[in-house]
This record gives sequence, structure tokens and C-alpha cells, in this order.
Amino acid sequence: MDKPIFILWGLLGFGIAFGIVMPLGAVRRSRIQKYVWWVLLVSGATICMYGLSHSTSPSFGRRVSSVGTASALVEQKVGGDSKFVFAFIPSNGQPVNLQTRIIVPHWGNAEVFQRRTLRVTYLDDPARSVSNEAIEIEIVSGENVGWRDSLDARPFGVWLAIPIGAMIAGLGYIGLRYRREDLTATKSWRQPTMLA
Repeated sequence: MDKPIFILWGLLGFGIAFGIVMPLGAVRRSRIQKYVWWVLLVSGATICMYGLSHSTSPSFGRRVSSVGTASALVEQKVGGDSKFVFAFIPSNGQPVNLQTRIIVPHWGNAEVFQRRTLRVTYLDDPARSVSNEAIEIEIVSGENVGWRDSLDARPFGVWLAIPIGAMIAGLGYIGLRYRREDLTATKSWRQPTMLA
């Protein structure tokens, strides 16, 4: 998933969390134990990272699946993100250049990589920032036969864990951030005032 899209979905989840926690007020927030806020923060971050590592940008694009060989695998780094670009030669069609974040075993060894037969499913969606993104790769012959990895690109798929996890983590972060102020405010409200 592209970094700007990840940030956008993360901010959306965090914004929803802010809209939930802040209207509760200091008194209600102070009644929630500190460990609850920590559990929300850690579990939300875990859910968010799971969504990021198991998905890519959602797409309604056509999915093309074929068996063939691959060559000329190159790793490209763009702003700290890595993607792999390779030429895929289907057994019944024209070669196509594919991009993916899936790391294939021994991708750096050209001899091993080119002797394999792969089953590849990719998105044929020209509107995407990553053209012809491979979302599923399986090794059907050669070294590491049977290996398979995939990224979810369904419109209602694993990527939804990113904004949901960001929202849960945001609840925990905001609760911890304002906890000390909430406790101080509620203590001052509860103290009796002395009448002259």
C-alpha cells in the first residue's frame, strides 16, 4: 500500500477516535483505568500493522491469473518503501511487467528465479499508482515449490484493519495523553469548598 494512502486511512481512524474520546469529558475518561488505555493502544497498533502487511490498496480492477516464468527481477526503493519489478512471461500470452511487495524466496539469485514456474495473479487496473501489481504469487515448479504468498486487494478486505486499528490505537493514545489532566481536574472538582 502506498504511504500517502496508509497515512490517509490512519488519520481517518485517528480522527474518529478523537471524535469518540473527547466528548466523553474529563470525569468519564478519568474513571477508565490506565491499563485499558494501554490495551487499546497496543491492540490497535497490532491490528493496523497486520492490515498494512497483509493488504494493498483496494481495487475493483480485473484480476488476471496465469502460469509462466519470470525474469529480470529488480528491487526498487522509493522513499523507504521497497517493491519488486519483474518481467512475467505467461505460457499462453505476451510478456508483462509486474510490480509487487511480495518477497519471493531467492529473488536475488537470477539462476534460481528464472528456472521457476510461477502462478501469478495481478491487477489489470491502469488507474492504480502501481501498474500491474502482483497480488498473489505461487511457485509451481523449481526450487521452493509450493511456496505461496498474497496481498489482499478486495474493496472490503483486510485493508480495513488499517483505519479500524488506527481508531482503536487512537482511543488508547488520546486516553493516555489526557489521563493526568483528567485526574487532576476531577480531584479539584471533588474537593469540598470551605465556607466562611
